[in-house]
Amino acid sequence: MQRRKRNTTNGSTTALPLRVKNDEYPRKNRAARRELSKRAVVAAMIILSILTLVGFIVVWESVVSFFRSSWPSRNSLENENGAVLNNVGSGRHLDISKFYEQRPLDQFSELRYALEHSKLVLLYFAASWCPMSTPISDALDEAFGTGDVLLTRNGQKKTLSIVYVSSDETLDEFHEYTRKRHWLPIPFDSAEKNQLKRHFATCAHRELEELQFDRKHEIPTGIVIDSRTQGIITTNGADDVDEMGAGALDHWLKMQGWASQMANRIAHENDSNSQKE
Repeated sequence: MQRRKRNTTNGSTTALPLRVKNDEYPRKNRAARRELSKRAVVAAMIILSILTLVGFIVVWESVVSFFRSSWPSRNSLENENGAVLNNVGSGRHLDISKFYEQRPLDQFSELRYALEHSKLVLLYFAASWCPMSTPISDALDEAFGTGDVLLTRNGQKKTLSIVYVSSDETLDEFHEYTRKRHWLPIPFDSAEKNQLKRHFATCAHRELEELQFDRKHEIPTGIVIDSRTQGIITTNGADDVDEMGAGALDHWLKMQGWASQMANRIAHENDSNSQKE
């Protein structure tokens, strides 16, 4: 390296800053920079690998949690001394219910015809004045209104019956809402209408003061019942029809078949254990 000089006008010289060529930097500085770059790349790869592993664990736990909530364990079925079908937050699976030795709905005479003449009973809690009920009622009409699966009063057994449990305010509203539909409505002045609301803890908000119970479901709500066992298949029947249309019936029948198989298997095992004792 040489210090450069510059001549001034008065004949003197001025020293200029040193100019170092690229190849005059110490080799150790360039090597240190390369090593630092390598370490930065390695650190970035390690961080990326850790984040990827954490993401995989989160996704895996979510998948496992979903299937655990979707499929009940054998212990959960047997703890209730019958087929208890568990659903944790998923509307696509069986709700907690039993296959009763003493059927729980026998007390409701207004349901007897539907239970005896159809495989499934959809208890439809709704009201003509409720704006949220209107699209569900229209979806029911579109899915089942013109088909041959819906039970009527002609005495022929069918796959499905729709029992309307109304929150209508007047008899005229009730008649206007049901007269053109193939539903089996609980009579407007029947005491069983409010009894069913209490039994299933389902009603309109404006009825709470009169009925005095802890509400679990608001209107509209569709509760699907297995006619043979009178156990609850799902409490999400209204949403099922809204999303699946006529396909909701096949969905309910599949759940019913699966539940029956589980109940029969447990009953067989209980009989076997009793014989051994």
